Amino acid sequence: MLIDKFTMNDHLFFGEYKLIDYLDSLGDAVVVLIKIEEFKYLNFSLRSKISKKLQKRFAKKLFSHMPKHCNFERIYLLERGEFVFVKPYDKQLISEDKLHITIKEFQQKVNSAQIKIGLVDYTLSIMTSLAYGSNALESAKIGLCTLLQNRQSFIVANRLLESEKEFAMQKLQTFNMLRRAINTYNITSYFQPIVNNKTKKIEKYESLVRLIDEEGNIVSPHFFLDTAKEGKYYNEITSIVLRNSFRALFYTDVEISINLSTQDMTEESTIKEFFELLERYKTETHRITVEIIEDSDIGDLSIAKDFIHYIKLKGVKIAIDDFGKGFSNFSRVLTYEPDYIKIDGSLIRDIESNIASKNMVETIVYFARKQGIKTIAEYVENENIYKILCEIGVDYSQGYYFGKADVLKS
Repeated sequence: MLIDKFTMNDHLFFGEYKLIDYLDSLGDAVVVLIKIEEFKYLNFSLRSKISKKLQKRFAKKLFSHMPKHCNFERIYLLERGEFVFVKPYDKQLISEDKLHITIKEFQQKVNSAQIKIGLVDYTLSIMTSLAYGSNALESAKIGLCTLLQNRQSFIVANRLLESEKEFAMQKLQTFNMLRRAINTYNITSYFQPIVNNKTKKIEKYESLVRLIDEEGNIVSPHFFLDTAKEGKYYNEITSIVLRNSFRALFYTDVEISINLSTQDMTEESTIKEFFELLERYKTETHRITVEIIEDSDIGDLSIAKDFIHYIKLKGVKIAIDDFGKGFSNFSRVLTYEPDYIKIDGSLIRDIESNIASKNMVETIVYFARKQGIKTIAEYVENENIYKILCEIGVDYSQGYYFGKADVLKS
């Protein structure tokens, strides 16, 4: 519900309906959108009547701290502890640099002020989103969301609306590309060799998803997979990759590694299909390795652990991907009891020149060996890196030095 108007013993304080009407009459505007940082907690901890009283008092405090030379004649009270200053924007009359400095100084003054309600003192902090020109309020709102996401307190939000629209258009284009690729069977799998460091023979292939666009270009998952996770296409892509990967067992006599995230391992349709494929290829399950990709959306970890336990009983091996970065490296070893650790590529890329990276890799190899776990190094791009890894005792290498990902041929 929009707040229409507050009675505060003067005519300076208005609600959202009045704000929209005023902006419509202005065209280009300067908008200072302010939010009380602690408002969510205040709203929960205070009675509704006290919360409204707090906002009204705070609005007066904001208005009193706003420098007179800024020429804001009124303040608008929104819901959710938000307040807006608005005035006409004239590029000829307003120095944007000075405006930024003035509003930041205003914010600092407010953040040091105290508001008293009854016997309780609250020291409140504000976040401030400044925008000017056309669509200033919409840009300021996007700026406020950006502040909340990034845990910052001040932003100049000009052109954020346009940037958001451009971003949305890119997302739609990616969704359309995904839909066309799925409908035309142009989601495919490429396979990169993994070499035994002692014999230099290929003992495994990692299955990597690729998309073929309408012009025949091969598109890396970097450009579409995160977007796919936001819509309905991600599970379809996972299904295609699983079928491609198991089918590849017919084209080689070595192992096939398949990437699965913790999200995948808790997805009912993915679990069901994986189990069906294990049954269909039951004589070859010992040649399948699941590389666990850590993601922030772990979901129900017990389901993932049950999934891993079941597939290990079927002969499937487990690898932990990107070991050396992320949230919980060594604890994941205890949780998943892997057969392989894949050392994160950022440690391998600069191992020639960065002693800290080399020391980290040596530590991981030492730990893995004590646990009876084999190690795999990604991003092995030249002979010198390969020799260093052999000296350290890494078991397997994967990277451009041994081959790029390509289609498996019978």
